[in-house]
Amino acid sequence: MKKIIILLALAVFTVLPATAQKYASINAKRANIRTCAGTTCAIKFYMWRYTPVIMVKTNEDKSWVLVKDFEGYNGWISADLLSPNGGMAATVDLNVRQSPSASADIVCTVAKGYPFKYLTRKGKWIQVVDEPENSKEGKCKGWIYNANLWGFFKQ
Repeated sequence: MKKIIILLALAVFTVLPATAQKYASINAKRANIRTCAGTTCAIKFYMWRYTPVIMVKTNEDKSWVLVKDFEGYNGWISADLLSPNGGMAATVDLNVRQSPSASADIVCTVAKGYPFKYLTRKGKWIQVVDEPENSKEGKCKGWIYNANLWGFFKQ
């Protein structure tokens, strides 16, 4: 009986790494997310730099990746437009704060899904910065409570 339990435990631990999700972030100012793997496929929607995604699968030659965001929206993107560097997305409409406190001044307000680059962490607060579509708008840099973000960062 002990041998069976040990064999089952070994099987579970060898299968888990193979099924672990892999994350990436968008590495282009604006990336086309397509209905299939190829530039002739229709564009479903766009994602912006730092948007975190789960890599679901690749095409045969690994040049295209099926990705999914935190809301479950999915589509194909050229592998060249993905980065292993981290990204964060707002899970709700939220205020970005000047310091890591709910009473701190508001630096900017963003909509659900807005992407950020991770900078650092202080307790349950994460410091982020964006890359606005229009550079004249200026960057939004500040603090967000971690429960309002979805994504990852390289350590």
